[in-house]
Order: sequence, then C-alpha cells, then structure tokens
Amino acid sequence: MSNLIRLLVLSPLLFVFYSYASINSTPLKYNISASGSHYPYYTNNPKKPGVLPEIIEKVLDDANITASHINLPTKRITKYLQDEIIDFDVISLEWLPKNERNDPRYVFSEPLIYATEMIVTLPKNAHNWQSTYSLRGKNIGTVLGYYYYDDNTFERVDFPSEKELMTALSRNRVEAALVGKLTALYWAKQLDMRIAFGAQHSHGFLSIRLLSKHKNLLPKINQAIKNLHSQGYIKNIEDKYLLNTPALN
Repeated sequence: MSNLIRLLVLSPLLFVFYSYASINSTPLKYNISASGSHYPYYTNNPKKPGVLPEIIEKVLDDANITASHINLPTKRITKYLQDEIIDFDVISLEWLPKNERNDPRYVFSEPLIYATEMIVTLPKNAHNWQSTYSLRGKNIGTVLGYYYYDDNTFERVDFPSEKELMTALSRNRVEAALVGKLTALYWAKQLDMRIAFGAQHSHGFLSIRLLSKHKNLLPKINQAIKNLHSQGYIKNIEDKYLLNTPALN
C-alpha cells in the first residue's frame, strides 16, 4: 500500500481520535465536597451523590474536559486552590467579601444553581435574629473553612460540618448558626429537631471558580452549562433532590 493510500485511510481515524480527545492535556483536579454533609449539594452517598457532583460531572463530560475529584478536609480546600494543588471548586460570589469578588487569580463560570443561606435558630429564639445586624459581635455557629462575607463582624464558632453545627444548635451550644436553607431543613429532619429561620444571610448562584491559568477552558464550560440549562438537565437534577427536602417543622 502506498504512503498516500495509507494516509487517506488513517486520516479519518485520526480525525475521530482527536475529536474525542479532551481539550486539556493534563487532567484538572477539583473539590466540591465541602464538609461532606452539605445536603442536597453533596451527600457522600455514591448512589445518590448530590446536586453538584451530578451537574459538575455532566458539565465536564459535555465540555470534553478530563478532571478528577480530590477529597480534602474543608479547611484545606481554599488553601489548595490558592496553592494551585486543585484547579477549581464551586462557590457563590455572595459568600465572599466584596474585596475578594474580583480576585484576578480566578475566573468564574456561568451560574449553576441558586443557594440561599439563612440565620438558623431554635423557635424560642427566632425573634432575636430577624436582621443580619443581630449577628454583630455575637458568637455565631459556622462551618470550619467556609466563607462568610461579613465574618469580621461576629465571632465565628466553627464546627467540622453542617451536621455537627446543627447538633450544637439543638444542644444550645450556640444560639444562632449560618446554614444553607435546604441543608438546615435536611439536618433538622435527620436530627429530629425543630428549627426556625431568622434573616436571610446570603442568596446567589453557585458557579465554578477556576484558576485563571485555565481560562481558555471557560468558554467550553460556559457553553456546556448553558446547554444543560436549556435542555432542562440542571432543573431535573435539582428536582431529584430538592423535591425530597423536608418542609420547615
């Protein structure tokens, strides 16, 4: 077989191979597990892993990006991102202090899903927490390693996870805590405790926070996210978990 004929035969095969090859030569590393008990966003259950694992894996697949999830303690996620040991996480800009929202080290994707964070307390104390101003100078339950845009105005009392934070709230170790609304409802049900919501602390979209050195991947990521929204995929994943979230007691 002549070299020309071999080239004509192999060319379509090479085209197919490169069409399926990922657009990043080195696999990305990422973390979206948070504390490991951030239901419904991350469940630590391989059979039903949570909203974020299902969405992120689909985004990466559709964008043709290879990546692997790295399990990290919550307190190390931010440091590992800053040190470029991992390449992205998922965060809401509303969680960050305003002076960190335009950090040139990162670029942010199109919105994924909404997240609402509340002041959570016991029903008997709800009247004390109907304004975010009520946080000022107080001991407030928080999750170790999490961002809170105004945590310079109150005293953080850190716990390893939402589950442990809600347990502490039930035992009056703290009077108020900052917890995602859906997460608080879930753990209140699991721990058989009654809770009440005070003021809303933050509300905004979760987005992928990617190291700026990978910004060439952002158009593919954003297009994948837009497509999944338009196809109803992201809404279906949300419904899969959120429709089973218990109502407030």
